[in-house]
Amino acid sequence: MSPFVWLGVAAVAAVAEVLSFGLITVWFVAGALAAFAANLLGADALVQVVAFLVVSVACLALFRPIALKYRRRGAQEEPTLVGQRVVVCEDIDNGRMAGRVRTGDDVTWAARSSDGRPIPAGEGAVVVAQESVKLIVEKA
Repeated sequence: MSPFVWLGVAAVAAVAEVLSFGLITVWFVAGALAAFAANLLGADALVQVVAFLVVSVACLALFRPIALKYRRRGAQEEPTLVGQRVVVCEDIDNGRMAGRVRTGDDVTWAARSSDGRPIPAGEGAVVVAQESVKLIVEKA
């Protein structure tokens, strides 16, 4: 078997990993390179296939959990305002798609009523959901 077969397998697995970034096929790159090395050392095809499978599965089982841990390490949860009390500073009217609320740290947000009923300015409300930069509130 040509050693270039294993280099081709490694290249295909690498491209698949780049396209998916699921940390699955990168381990098959390592297995293909091990099989390539076995080919260069003169091993027969069965030994090459076994080397490919053993190294691929071992790398997947040993290194994927570690890689996933470090990939998630930098991720931070976005803070949520759900449950926070707010004050309506502009009448909330879902029909006109109007309304704003002020949070405790004096930031104003676009707001909509959770049940569709208008909430006049000056009323207290509670945030029940957040949709991007819009808060869904209900009268307190």
